[in-house]
Amino acid sequence: MAQINIEIDGKAVQVPAGQTVMDAANQIGVYIPHFCYHKKLSIAANCRMCLVQIEKAPKPMPACATPVAEGMKVQTHSEQAVTAQKGVMEFLLINHPLDCPICDQGGECQLQDLAVGYGASASRYQEDKRVVFHKNVGPLISMEEMTRCIHCTRCVRFGQEIAGIMELGMSGRGEHAEIQSFVGRTVDSELSGNMIDLCPVGALTSKPFRYQARTWELARRKSIAPHDSLGSNLVVQVKGERVMRVLPLENEALNECWLSDKDRFSYEGLNSPDRLTAPMLKQGGEWKEVDWQTALRYVAEGLAGITKEHGADAIAALVSPHSTLEEMALAAQLVRGLGSDNVDFRLRQTDFRADGKRRGAPWLGMPVADLNSLDRILVVGSFLRKDHPLVAARLRQAVKKGRGTQHRPRHRRRLADAGARQGNRRPGPLWRSAGRHPRGAREVEGRGRAGGAGGGHADG
Repeated sequence: MAQINIEIDGKAVQVPAGQTVMDAANQIGVYIPHFCYHKKLSIAANCRMCLVQIEKAPKPMPACATPVAEGMKVQTHSEQAVTAQKGVMEFLLINHPLDCPICDQGGECQLQDLAVGYGASASRYQEDKRVVFHKNVGPLISMEEMTRCIHCTRCVRFGQEIAGIMELGMSGRGEHAEIQSFVGRTVDSELSGNMIDLCPVGALTSKPFRYQARTWELARRKSIAPHDSLGSNLVVQVKGERVMRVLPLENEALNECWLSDKDRFSYEGLNSPDRLTAPMLKQGGEWKEVDWQTALRYVAEGLAGITKEHGADAIAALVSPHSTLEEMALAAQLVRGLGSDNVDFRLRQTDFRADGKRRGAPWLGMPVADLNSLDRILVVGSFLRKDHPLVAARLRQAVKKGRGTQHRPRHRRRLADAGARQGNRRPGPLWRSAGRHPRGAREVEGRGRAGGAGGGHADG
């Protein structure tokens, strides 16, 4: 690809043709203030906060939407650029409520941070501020303070482009514009929690985390998501001995900067009042708390009695597949120390006749990041949006680039095979090339309209 030579704040840089001024600035570590721009989303140029001065341009230009040109000279912090950025900030703050002390986004708010550098010490606006009515979009995302919204449309674009379901949109114009769901529907995407991370202000916040803690009160611990085989990287935020929040840890090789809702919100189960926090024994038909020594002695005596009376094969252990490898190894060591080999983690499987006759794939066979560039994708017997939401998002990106996809649920395969046995020469096409369809690839056999997402939407 051809390289373009430009200059940003006096620094020469070479960037590929087609990139924007924002991309070039990021390449050399020059920060340009912004709200609506996000590296994983399409360009909207809504907020105008990234206005910069470009030589020979008659007015400041948005860095996120201005493509580079040979010999371009850009000033990001010149008097003209800073004046434009401060003017944009003043307009953004006109209707923004002054409720930082009670806002959940306080301490990690992009608007709050940039207002320090580009905001005035006092507002010239004397008229009444507008108020946007709160909305209920489900149990995970809070839209109680939509007056804070600055209309960056990150949440809207995320639903269209990444999640594959347009659940939020903007209605109205001018000061009457507001973000809302369709006809009062809730937000049900498997990736909906990422809208909370994307929101640069406190308009979209986490309902489970609402008013629980401040970001500076939380200790951070890196971890791995246990709910699917992708192994998304995440950050567990803890206050005292209680998990308060889980956020994605960016890793382009796996989960990029996203996280599925089951990985993000499942921590609530840790704090459930139904969880056992102390050992209990059933005495006289009632459960009673006991100390660990008593409980362990009871278990040891019970296992010894079963081994003596029925043999070691009468003992078995079922280990949760969500346990750590160390916990599984210790459980296996304990059971085998008692003389039994009955150890398993398949809690919901009842038919084991295929044991020893089939072999699973030891690994995917390719890096996860390469899924975005596959030419053909076959999904067999899986509803990817539910099973592996982030894999579904990657496959959807491949389909949007014009790749082909096919999806054959088990019941469809049986029908197709039966038709072939009855003499039908063509039991039906399995996939249609993305290049032959005006709106991208479509499933011909399978659930939903979507290509590559096991039931999601393919346009966007």
